[in-house]
Amino acid sequence: MRDHPLGATATGMSPLCWHADVVIVGGAVAGASTAHALAALGVSCVLLERTVDFPELNRGDVIQPLSLGLLRKWGVLPRIEAMGGYPVVASGYFHRQHGFLGEWGFADLDTAHPHQTVLRHTNLHRALYAAFADRASLVTVRRGAQVSTLLLDGPGDVVRGVGGTIDGKPFRATGRVVVAADGAGSRLRRFAGIEVDQAHDYVHEYLMPMCPRPDVPELEHRTMRYVGAEGLTMIIPLDGGAEVRVPFQIPVAEEAYWKSLTPGQLWQRMVARAPVLDGAPGPVTGGVHTYRIHLRHAQRYVEGRICLVGDAAHVVPPTVAQGMNMAMLDADVLAAVIRRSLHEDDVEHGLGLYDQLRRPVNAAVLAASHEQTLAQAATGPAVDEHVLRDHAWLADPQRCREVAERVAGLRNPTAEQLGILDSQGETLP
Repeated sequence: MRDHPLGATATGMSPLCWHADVVIVGGAVAGASTAHALAALGVSCVLLERTVDFPELNRGDVIQPLSLGLLRKWGVLPRIEAMGGYPVVASGYFHRQHGFLGEWGFADLDTAHPHQTVLRHTNLHRALYAAFADRASLVTVRRGAQVSTLLLDGPGDVVRGVGGTIDGKPFRATGRVVVAADGAGSRLRRFAGIEVDQAHDYVHEYLMPMCPRPDVPELEHRTMRYVGAEGLTMIIPLDGGAEVRVPFQIPVAEEAYWKSLTPGQLWQRMVARAPVLDGAPGPVTGGVHTYRIHLRHAQRYVEGRICLVGDAAHVVPPTVAQGMNMAMLDADVLAAVIRRSLHEDDVEHGLGLYDQLRRPVNAAVLAASHEQTLAQAATGPAVDEHVLRDHAWLADPQRCREVAERVAGLRNPTAEQLGILDSQGETLP
């Protein structure tokens, strides 16, 4: 076995060694979800995450109904509920002059969880890791692991694992499959030679301030979306509804200007865009961060024994909160494919099924999210002029149900619905 460097390496010390069926590089939502999905099928893994602490990130707060079902299956959902996950049943659309335009919701959907659940991204991380206590025999977690090498074997340079350092000591983690959950800039994806299509360049991004939640019925287990000439402003309840995150659209070229505003100046501009905030009991809280948006898709998800999940495979605009949920369904399907491939002892050929099953589904989600982004993030006087016409669809129950089903993920098949079978012809447990 030989090392292929991905970055700086440590030498001169005997390495720590871990072995499992699967090695997962990247322990955020995509990687941690993959570990849970594998463990639920009896497949062991080593989960390697470079950060020691759980970072506070202004992203990935909304868990969709389909993902709630997966988290329940993996035993994570009770941890999320205990951390204050806040159920959201509908999303309302508003205009600063015309007021309420209408809403769509999840109440009529045929699902065990007819709602979204909103939880700070860092607390979702904590819930996923707390649930590993019930999977200790199958999941080896190593935080603070800096991956710097791939471990290759045989004349065909078959990937057998990764190496690096943890607490200044070298390590080697080996397995039969390596999962790249190392984000949009994935080094494993680049090593595998998988190209990424940049499908669209957006000219806007989102500023992500927070503030106390206004005490209004429109935000009682609901999100709000203000549309208008200046673009989209979203209001998302957090922390059991005590606070709200307020992502609002700004031109990419104006980031420095918006960040230079005092809290009072920023507050005035937020209220001008979303008048409901005028009733909030306080000004902006926490730091003000920006969220750049992209639409990217890897040209394939599998190369040899390397499989991509989450942002390593696809990056989607946050307009309808799909990215994190796509990653969870990646994990669900990939785990079943890996379990089947290991059971049939056909890893080299068996992993290709994951690409066949997930990439077309994700392509459709990316396309729908892009369409919604262009519609909701439109700017200019024409948006105000035609806002009533353009949102008349909110009065059509069938159209609202279609939107709710797509956002909920109910049109994206799980591993169970896909009927992935083992060599005995039995559905995977």
